[in-house]
Amino acid sequence: MASKKKIWTMLFLLIVMSACSPVIRPVWEKGKFKILLENKQLQLYHKQTKIVEIKSFSFNFVEPETILVEKVTADSLILKLLLGESVGFYADFPTELRLTITNFNNTFHFYASNPRFNHICIQLQDQDEHYFGLIEKLYPHNAKSPDLRGNTVDVEVYGNGNQDYAENYTSAYSAFFMSSRGYGSFFDTFAKGRYQLGINGITEIYHQTNALDWYIFYGPTGKQIHQEYFNLIGKPKSIPIWACGPIFWRDQNDGGKDEILNDIQKFTEMEIPLTACWVDRPYSNGSHEWSKMDFNQKFSEPEKWIKTINAKYDMQFMTWIGPMTFSDPDFPGLLTNYKNYIDLTNPDALAEFERRLVKYQYSAGVRGHKMDRSDENFPLTAKWFEPISESESRNKYVFLYSKVIGDFLSRAYGKDQFNFARAAFHRTQPYLSAIWGGDSRSNWLGIAGSQANAMRCGFMGFPVWGNDTGGYLGEGRIDEKLYIRWLQWSVWNGMFEVKIDGSGGSGEDRPPWKYPEKLQNTFRNVCQWRMALLPYIYSCANTSYKNGVIMKPLTYVYPEDANTYAIWDEYIFGDAFLIAPVFTETNQREIYLPQGKWYDFHNPQTEYVGPKTIKQNVPLDATPIFLKANSIYLTGDIFRGNSKIWQGDLTGNESITIHLTPGESGEQTTFNYVDYLDNDSEKTMKLTNQRGKIRFTSEPILSQVRIEIRVVKRTAKVLLNDSAANYIFEESRSIIQIDLEKNTPIKLEIF
Repeated sequence: MASKKKIWTMLFLLIVMSACSPVIRPVWEKGKFKILLENKQLQLYHKQTKIVEIKSFSFNFVEPETILVEKVTADSLILKLLLGESVGFYADFPTELRLTITNFNNTFHFYASNPRFNHICIQLQDQDEHYFGLIEKLYPHNAKSPDLRGNTVDVEVYGNGNQDYAENYTSAYSAFFMSSRGYGSFFDTFAKGRYQLGINGITEIYHQTNALDWYIFYGPTGKQIHQEYFNLIGKPKSIPIWACGPIFWRDQNDGGKDEILNDIQKFTEMEIPLTACWVDRPYSNGSHEWSKMDFNQKFSEPEKWIKTINAKYDMQFMTWIGPMTFSDPDFPGLLTNYKNYIDLTNPDALAEFERRLVKYQYSAGVRGHKMDRSDENFPLTAKWFEPISESESRNKYVFLYSKVIGDFLSRAYGKDQFNFARAAFHRTQPYLSAIWGGDSRSNWLGIAGSQANAMRCGFMGFPVWGNDTGGYLGEGRIDEKLYIRWLQWSVWNGMFEVKIDGSGGSGEDRPPWKYPEKLQNTFRNVCQWRMALLPYIYSCANTSYKNGVIMKPLTYVYPEDANTYAIWDEYIFGDAFLIAPVFTETNQREIYLPQGKWYDFHNPQTEYVGPKTIKQNVPLDATPIFLKANSIYLTGDIFRGNSKIWQGDLTGNESITIHLTPGESGEQTTFNYVDYLDNDSEKTMKLTNQRGKIRFTSEPILSQVRIEIRVVKRTAKVLLNDSAANYIFEESRSIIQIDLEKNTPIKLEIF
């Protein structure tokens, strides 16, 4: 009896204590979101789920003593922060401060500033979450896992500071990270920062700046988080169709223009399709054979041979450029006290930079640039025409380089141009077409590290990423097996470019014609497949503002699956494919398939249900590829480049195939097709399964269309635009095939 009495007494006390406890009410509420304030800590909720818990803000390392609610509106909350007497040792330091929190869509903006501030710090309560983004380098200690939990990351571009890493000069950074808890964090500043992620129960965001300018983006997937992010910083830059195909280059064209034309002709004779190429430095006159920004004698009369590349081969031509003159003083507006880098805020420097590129390059038909050297030995203390703090100089310079060159090219060519760089910072996305993954080593470490770099860039929100196929560092011929595996992987990069010589002009050691027939066939096959994928890649690249990056890390798509957090060696390409390349000398690998149904792309009758880990033996002529159920992808013949030489002119005969893989009952998916032939208009394709009734709709496409849809068995009824359809059923592939004329609305129903 005594024990029962004790239990009832304890229950009574708990009820009384619960009744007397203060109810924490939201200080702001709108729709599914609310903000709670408790003991100077802010908690942001979506429905009943806590997104973030902000333990403190500090300004010059001083935290508020009191936080008061000053004003509440439908879309904002203004808090008064009382800093108290503890700020007395700072001269003229404010004792109170307004923190404004605004909401739009799924974005929250926190803003407070004062010119007396130099340091801003945010502390978040760690919620056993995992963090992705911030840095492209293999960090720390060459770790390939993209999960940064438990690490400290410095956010400052510093290209020469990574000799200890397997991947040299990977230089993309961003004050943006994603959390496995379903939010993205973005501190909108060029000032250098330091992030301590999930250490001792705390995540700390620090920047050396005078303004708290911080965003939280809610989203259950990376795609949805990046939609909010791109709404803020602007749409990623448009990508021309010719930049989506195979591109080649040499580190050094000792043979000048004749060597470039000879390379293109040899590729053409081997029937290996190409859409573009570029010339790397040196090709100009002046210091470091670059500073005049023209074409030297080896490349004389560029307007003639570039026209040959354009007209005869239907390819585009690009050049290497740098924002430095390599000590050539014959240029206005170099950075004060550092006669090397161009001051990208100086009007005279910008005018001369553009004048030279227009006069010597754009007038000859140069359509884009490989942008190099903005991250090497950059002078922190140089004086700019427009003053800038030392804390911002490295990151801001990388941004300005992208913006300046993006603006030059836009004025010259509108959207029909392309630029890519190894150094990038947030907000470059509207001006920079792509990132290339630095000077990787020509070995198995190089290819594996490059893949890990790509995943980190994906989390940061750089939609198009590519790498030097075959690697950069390492002279001479590379191992044939390595080369084949690299080609098989790179064709599934956002940008597909192949380096066909060794570093430092070491000779013709990597063109396919210098290798046995097996590699030549691989080279041809992957380039042909890349051309077939152009409708898909072009659409994905130019709808990334709402559909996310092209090479999606698994956690980006499946953030609630803890098994994906450390995975770096497989990814989702677009939305339809899971790509699991081979990055080691062995022909075996483990592959993790997330939740859902997956079909072996090479053996479509083989299906798997995830989550599941499988082991595969991968012959040298294959790459593990899986097709996601409930997906749409496109192949086609819409642009030919040099392949028009052996295939003929395509004009008027363009065609696409729409590949449909329905999901389970109740599932649906969409694909935004960018119709290259219809002024790049976006056309929505929708696939649904309602209790076994498959329905597909699309706006008219300005090319011939074939639909291939996977079905479980031969079906009883197929309707096209409400009439019985003529179709072929391929039993071996379980595919229904229907052909349509161009510019036909599509409403396909299968019972």
